[in-house]
Amino acid sequence: MSSKTRIDWALLLLRLAVGGLAAVQAFAVLRGAHGAITFSHAAGWGLALGELICGGMILLGLWVPLAGGILAAILGWPLVHGWLHGSGLLSNLGGLFRLLAGLACALGGGGKWALER
Repeated sequence: MSSKTRIDWALLLLRLAVGGLAAVQAFAVLRGAHGAITFSHAAGWGLALGELICGGMILLGLWVPLAGGILAAILGWPLVHGWLHGSGLLSNLGGLFRLLAGLACALGGGGKWALER
């Protein structure tokens, strides 16, 4: 197997993992949305909707660098906010992993099997 083929497979698997995880996580948040509409709830739902849309775009391979960058910003903001308020650098390992995987997806692009090709 050539290195180009391995890279194409790696990008496909990365897209499936990052996009699928983002879409499933955001869908769970939106499905459980209830209660009075406050600014805090609306902001959380808006971020979840953005995560769902970006995750779906990454999953399908549409505008992957843009969608991955937006997803990294959405996933990175809670980490940066925590760091600014005194949390340790490694206090949220799951969030840090999702941020780095989203950045890797944005940098890697859609690959050979993306719909945008």
